[in-house]
Amino acid sequence: MRNSVLQTAGLVQNYAPNLRAGGGTVRRMNLLNAFTAHPRSVGETYTQHMGVASRCGLSMIMAGFACLVHALLPFLFERTASNCLTRLYQRMVTQRARQAATPAAVIGLPTPR
Repeated sequence: MRNSVLQTAGLVQNYAPNLRAGGGTVRRMNLLNAFTAHPRSVGETYTQHMGVASRCGLSMIMAGFACLVHALLPFLFERTASNCLTRLYQRMVTQRARQAATPAAVIGLPTPR
């Protein structure tokens, strides 16, 4: 039990530093930062990230639908899901390469010391 509590405390400390202030009180988290921190970390604005994530999600939904139809009717959508996953993977690899080539200061991240 004690080990579990320590692990949970470590998770809160590592992944939610803005939630706890001294003395165990919960302080207000900057709402704007909650919506923009992750998109900024991948070099996108909130709106750009919403578009990319939405397209990715819709592609996965359509691929899942094609898989379900293919399960019932194996002669339909024989390569649709695998082609969709390949395209999504290629987009992610391209985005990561572009992000790695962009200096941290350009996307608003702190520079390493």
